[in-house]
Amino acid sequence: MTFATGSATDLEDLLSKLDTFAQTTHGGWTSIYSPNPDTTNRWFELKKGSLSFSMRYPASIGTNDNVSVHHATGSSSSATAPGAHTADSGNGYNVGTGGTSADFLTERCVSQMGNGPFPSYYFFADGTSPKDYIHCVVETTTGRFRHFGFGTLNKFGDNWVGGEYVYGHIQDQGTNVAPTDPTTQTLLDGLGGTAELNTCATVRITSGFPNQGAAVWGCTNAIATQLTDTAGNVRRQLHASYRAGMEPQGFGSVVGSGSDGYVGGHKISCFYRDPNNVRAYLMGYMDDVRAVPIRNFEPGESIAIGSETWRIFPQSIKTTANVASRSLFSGIMYRQIV
Repeated sequence: MTFATGSATDLEDLLSKLDTFAQTTHGGWTSIYSPNPDTTNRWFELKKGSLSFSMRYPASIGTNDNVSVHHATGSSSSATAPGAHTADSGNGYNVGTGGTSADFLTERCVSQMGNGPFPSYYFFADGTSPKDYIHCVVETTTGRFRHFGFGTLNKFGDNWVGGEYVYGHIQDQGTNVAPTDPTTQTLLDGLGGTAELNTCATVRITSGFPNQGAAVWGCTNAIATQLTDTAGNVRRQLHASYRAGMEPQGFGSVVGSGSDGYVGGHKISCFYRDPNNVRAYLMGYMDDVRAVPIRNFEPGESIAIGSETWRIFPQSIKTTANVASRSLFSGIMYRQIV
């Protein structure tokens, strides 16, 4: 099965259901932690092939606490904390085995995730080659959503190695946040400055790109000079099109509705940027997910596009009111495969 939805009583219940979905209901994924989540250390991990996705949450997690998100090429042992697994990307707070909610917010995480109860969650997946992903949407409180996930790009070309991605969701808590706010980060986001070098999505790029050097990781960020991964290798800049680039500029303002049968969603592409010049190389795009204006759509609304079924969600909270965590009419849609 490639889709699941329901509610969860708390964070550990939510992660347990994600584990069941990944390992059993949908299948194909494993974990070094048993049980998963490891409720003693507060660790969670799923792995498949060259992708290890892991999370860490604070002790006595509170209503609006943050959950860290990590990306590695493999997992080490059941005694290894998220952020310390094989060739970790370096995005996600990793100092010892601890870490507080405030620490997690300094690097990649799901912000204001909290401990529920969660009114709804949605797991979208596909394992049909070359597709391989799990995208998660969680209604953290009524009307407020968070997005996180992991998978492999639908790659363009076969002359490079890698393509596995991981993303979290940091939502600016300002009460007058614009859709182009750089602090916010989710999916393969094209925005983000120096402060977001450790909060953005990562994509594995083991080899194949010009002037790549020893880089194993690329970061979807607007800054050319990147930080290093846990092995000390400099990460490379990637251009991505969730909120920047040609796709949102061309389609981001196209407002459709269910009544007129038009949905203005656009694909989320990823490009490698040559560090020696301004040339960019198309890597591929995320399967079965689109950015979409949701002025005329409701959170969780299901729509038909030809023979396909898609679900539409706010990036965070669909509102123009001056409230924390608002995302105006920025939305994300996922293909529901059953």
